[in-house]
Amino acid sequence: MNPNTELEGKLKKGETRLNVSIAMRAIVVLVAGFVCFSACSTMQLPEHIYKRPSDDLYRDTAVGLFRFSSPEYAPRSGYSAATMLYKELLERGLSNVAAEFDVQDIRLDNIMEIAEKKNYELIITGEVSYYISGGELQESRVDEEIRVIDVPTRQTVWYAETVEIGTPVYSADYIFFSTEQKGAPSPAVLMRRNARKFCNMLLSISEQEGDIAKDMKLVREGYNCLVNKEYDKAKSSFEKALDINPHNPHALFNLGLVHEKQGNTQEAIKTYQKVIEQNTDIKAEESKDSIKIGHGLVDLARERLKNLESKTVPAD
Repeated sequence: MNPNTELEGKLKKGETRLNVSIAMRAIVVLVAGFVCFSACSTMQLPEHIYKRPSDDLYRDTAVGLFRFSSPEYAPRSGYSAATMLYKELLERGLSNVAAEFDVQDIRLDNIMEIAEKKNYELIITGEVSYYISGGELQESRVDEEIRVIDVPTRQTVWYAETVEIGTPVYSADYIFFSTEQKGAPSPAVLMRRNARKFCNMLLSISEQEGDIAKDMKLVREGYNCLVNKEYDKAKSSFEKALDINPHNPHALFNLGLVHEKQGNTQEAIKTYQKVIEQNTDIKAEESKDSIKIGHGLVDLARERLKNLESKTVPAD
């Protein structure tokens, strides 16, 4: 039986407990024509975490990392994804992870047998489920899933899915600055972002709301006010968040939305420009408008900015 199908069956039967971490995700909701961002941390995690342990399992544990499976049309993508994760884990100080990338037969039964012979306590495996390399006119996209399995019990202790979408940058002349056309980022760049999210997940056990940074708490408060059309209160919360962290992209973007709603077009333009200058890779992860999901905060700021500036250009 396909191990993924088996796991999905267990999830449906309630044998594994869904524990999706929402406290660390950027939440995007389309409200009255605007995309409003509410977030609790700038550290990104996979969009869907279906199973997680309660303890840190990795610091003193022998771990084997195997190649991810690949779609037929991109046969090397699984190797690349696992390599990116391996490098990210090493950079974060996990020297007890062994790369088993020479193993060609990555069926679960086979890698479990290898893990038992080599006395691994945990194995990491996964899949690249979608892979597309974009260009000047097309988005790049990489979807991945990861499973961490406890070898002695053969129980899945982590199971998560993530997606990264990279959009092209189109040349445009704004009132205050211009942008040069650039192609979509390569799948390798997107895989590195996915690897970073997986690594964040593996090394950070269930952050509680009480640990959320003060500026992000203010962003959440402001977001709730924005949804309820309490624009003065929303503005105050976002400005307080920026007093604590002047580079908070969520506070900046939402403040731009407030300026728009209050008719302060020039202030909105300046605020969106600051978001664009940050060049953050934070993206929309949830939205009532499915087209917005996976698009970057910078791209959405450019879209808002372009719409505003088109309204401010005087007619001939």
